[in-house]
Amino acid sequence: MLIKLFGSLRLHGAGSKVEVSLCDPGPTGAAEPATVALLLDRLFALHPALRENVVVPDGTALLPHVNIMRNGRLIRDLQGLQTPVSEDDVIAIFPPSAGG
Repeated sequence: MLIKLFGSLRLHGAGSKVEVSLCDPGPTGAAEPATVALLLDRLFALHPALRENVVVPDGTALLPHVNIMRNGRLIRDLQGLQTPVSEDDVIAIFPPSAGG
C-alpha cells in the first residue's frame, strides 16, 4: 500500500512515498483487520521516528492538526484510526502547518 508523506514527515520517513504491506500476518501470526491503525503500526515499524510526529504517545489518537486522508477523504470524517483500508488505497499524511 502506498503512503504519501508531506512536509516535515518526509525527513522521518525516508522520502515522500513509503510502501507498506498489509498482507503480512500480525505479531500473533493471525491476519488482523486492515485499518489505518494497523497501517500506522507497520509504518512506524519501518520508520520509528514518524510515531512521535503523527500520534499521541499511547498511539490511540492522531496529534492535533495531523491529518490523514484515505483516497482524498479525511479519516476523521470516516471511522478515524479504525477506518478500513485495502492494498488499492492511497494514504496521505500531513503534518501540522502554519503560515500564509
